[in-house]
Amino acid sequence: MRMSSNKKEILSYFEPHNREWVSGEIGDPPLGVSGIAYLLHGMESFDKRHQLESNRRTLEAMVKDGLLERITSYEQRQDTTQSGDGNGMWCNCSRYGLPGQCTIVRDTSGPDNTISGEYVRIG
Repeated sequence: MRMSSNKKEILSYFEPHNREWVSGEIGDPPLGVSGIAYLLHGMESFDKRHQLESNRRTLEAMVKDGLLERITSYEQRQDTTQSGDGNGMWCNCSRYGLPGQCTIVRDTSGPDNTISGEYVRIG
């Protein structure tokens, strides 16, 4: 595994001292590809598909190396084609976070403030 400058910078976004700034810019982790591209390259990344793809490949390599974890979430996204009515479209999106910090785990904290039945806590 080669630790490039982009990989180091991406990992720095998950450090506690950068958390407030990153959350203010693109939201809380786990982070999406477009958000990370924005942090790395600024607004110009929105018009350059190759930057998004390059960042996606870097993130997938980091997942393969065990540096990050990928989850899939169902989210509403902006429709960049002319086919929609402007409300966006729902799609599966990949999000990336530190290993063990973006998984669904069984909630064992007790029944305080929960509905009876089975429940989970998103960590």
